[in-house]
Amino acid sequence: MRIEVCDATVAYDGIPTLHQTSLTIEPGSIVLCTGPTGAGKTTLLRLLYADLVPTTGSVLIDGVQTSAMSPAQRRAMRLQQGIVQQNCLLVSDYTVFENVLMPYAVRGVSKDEAHRACLDLLADLNISYVRNKYPHQLSGGERHLVALARALSSKPDVLIADEPTGTLDDATSAQVARMLHTRHHAGMTMVISTHSQNFVNAFPTATVCSVIDGTVRMTPPPQGAEI
Repeated sequence: MRIEVCDATVAYDGIPTLHQTSLTIEPGSIVLCTGPTGAGKTTLLRLLYADLVPTTGSVLIDGVQTSAMSPAQRRAMRLQQGIVQQNCLLVSDYTVFENVLMPYAVRGVSKDEAHRACLDLLADLNISYVRNKYPHQLSGGERHLVALARALSSKPDVLIADEPTGTLDDATSAQVARMLHTRHHAGMTMVISTHSQNFVNAFPTATVCSVIDGTVRMTPPPQGAEI
């Protein structure tokens, strides 16, 4: 999946939150969005999965403008994306296991295969112990890990994650980074926002997208950088 943001501005009440932004996310790449709270990182990420359309400019997913997508096209696009939002949006009356299992059901995976894959994913993130709990029984960090597990369970072409490690301790954040490396090496495109310089340092081959006061600056990885 190729994502192009072309001279996009997003304005609320006439005030730009994101200003004349252009960037291209190539398949298989990893982009880390950094910047202070309120700078426009979440707005940028929402453009990438068509939760917002720009006030001016355009966003294209594999050449199709998001503003021109039908509801069916938007649903089909999102089946190829794994999305982690800041507020996680877990289904409150589903257990952790049921929340993570949902994308397998949507993809038509058999019950036995889905259960095995779900348990493996929870184990990869060290949250097997919460599988029978409900979202209101989880800590903030646990909710973000569950939301990440749910996003990855669909085996997306693109992972778009809004500060998935923001409430995690350093050791858990490092573990998540290692797990995401594995997915990236397998070909998954990733766009992740973070406040953590340690998390950024864990991905030396990433392009860093600095968002400050609604403007974006892209910094490619150093030449010859290796993981």
